[in-house]
Amino acid sequence: MFSIYQQLNKKEDESGGSRRGSDVTGHDRFYREPPRVKRKKRPPNRRTLSAIELDSSAMTSARNYIRNNRSASIESSTSNASSSSSINNLEDKFHFGNKIDSLAKILFNRVSITRARESELSNKKHLYESLDQSPTIREEGIEYLELEKRSRDQALNICQVFLQAATRFTLIEQLHNIGSRVDKFWFAVKDTLLKTDRILTLTPLGKNCPLSVCPSTKEILNKLFLFIQHPYVCPILDIEFIEYEEDNYVVVLQPINHGSLKDLIYGVDRNSWNNDWSNKYVSRGPGLPFPQIQVLGRQILEALLFLKDRGFPTVHLHSGNVVIQSGMARVAGLENSLLGFTSRIHPLVGPRTPYGASIESICFGHLLFEMTAGYELCSFKPSRVHYDDVAKYPLVYDLMEFIFNSRENRYPKLEEILLHELFRNIDLRELRHAPVNTFRPILNPSVVRLLDDIKRHNSRRKSYAREID
Repeated sequence: MFSIYQQLNKKEDESGGSRRGSDVTGHDRFYREPPRVKRKKRPPNRRTLSAIELDSSAMTSARNYIRNNRSASIESSTSNASSSSSINNLEDKFHFGNKIDSLAKILFNRVSITRARESELSNKKHLYESLDQSPTIREEGIEYLELEKRSRDQALNICQVFLQAATRFTLIEQLHNIGSRVDKFWFAVKDTLLKTDRILTLTPLGKNCPLSVCPSTKEILNKLFLFIQHPYVCPILDIEFIEYEEDNYVVVLQPINHGSLKDLIYGVDRNSWNNDWSNKYVSRGPGLPFPQIQVLGRQILEALLFLKDRGFPTVHLHSGNVVIQSGMARVAGLENSLLGFTSRIHPLVGPRTPYGASIESICFGHLLFEMTAGYELCSFKPSRVHYDDVAKYPLVYDLMEFIFNSRENRYPKLEEILLHELFRNIDLRELRHAPVNTFRPILNPSVVRLLDDIKRHNSRRKSYAREID
């Protein structure tokens, strides 16, 4: 795949065509189209089946119910009409069929009404409270919704201002709050140059941002994201800064991936990826099967080690920052550690991680637990109850012990986790025929200086946080 890509680039250079470089930043060189499977057309049914006819067990129970609970008038009529048995049998069959259809309609209507009520309650549970609540609580809820709507409207205005200046993209729609960050907003946009859809995120820059907002910084960041392309890393196609009412915002453009690893863990339907974060993960998920844990875990480790070798700062690793594309895991959210954002899992892991230990190893242990158990680990270390929930897979249990219960309070590095038996003999077809120099690019000196400055800034923040604690 990579040799073909290089040959195509050479042909474009020889023919004088423009390569997809800095002027066309929206190219993902490792994107693979999912295979299209032709579905066989089903023959049309002669009549529409009722809901109860689709289930054989429900059909049998309905027949038994009708036989045992017929009215006295029907039973008396069938017993007294022995002289005209043929006519009565036909009438019984006719009444029997009508009873089945009527019972099916009753059951189907009850199920439909119940599901409609449940969906209405789930969609409006943040709007309405119980009747016995005080008016103050209801007023606070309404005020919160008004503030949320106001912030979404302001984000939409900022996005439209940006798209007016960047004529390459057009707005499709504003998405729901699909992430856990409250001040981050998502939009679906159309890349008119490449004729494809992208996802645009808008986030305000805080005081902890180590970068100076200027055109040179934007240019260096875009060069960095071109250097760190990898099959298991979700690419950042473009990054821009925008000033609106004396506040600075960062705009990030990425491919649209319909679902994250968290959606996969909790069994969220592929078509529901755009639902609010607070509604998708309210109940415990089924978790992942053992082979899928092995493959996805190994792919995530390969991405983390690749970024570490490039000198990239600590990645904000959690299941929401890993997207799934054609069954392949791709680590996302790379801009968070560069812009000074705090990770969602940082309050649980950051302050408790000993000096010199790898935060990414601890976060990977949390991610491994969530993939297996189907819910998040709510403490720094797993308890005995948590270990019981992963005991169904002995190798996962052993790796959890290796990460969190090592002697002398020592935590393993990512390289040690990669060598564990859980991730041995995993076929990584995306890396099988890749040239050695593909994932070892020569970084620009300005990019290296930027990464060093960010790592120094982050280390000062960590030491200051430890002094406060």
